Amino acid sequence: MSEITWTTGDRPQEIEDYWHALYPEIDTASAKIQVLERHGYSPVGYFVLPERCWLENYYRPLEGRFSGFLSRNASSEEARQVVESERREIALYEKYRAFYSYGFYLARKVD
Repeated sequence: MSEITWTTGDRPQEIEDYWHALYPEIDTASAKIQVLERHGYSPVGYFVLPERCWLENYYRPLEGRFSGFLSRNASSEEARQVVESERREIALYEKYRAFYSYGFYLARKVD
């Protein structure tokens, strides 16, 4: 199971509103672990991807493909909206990366 989860501190309203609008199941790591337990799983481990994974391995390569994507789609309104949406998400991550992360949960089914 993997999930975007909140990390430390009070969540700024701007990022909280954004994530809840797109991913209403976003929550804290402890709440996600409770979901696993409620569904009959026992947590074995949990880890968070470091910031560089978001930036170097996801957002920067994504940004590098915007121009080609727009070109392949004749800069249609829909294509521009997709790119703008992704740019907004990237900008919000750069601004609020201290407040959320991508968590991975390891669990086993309880007999």
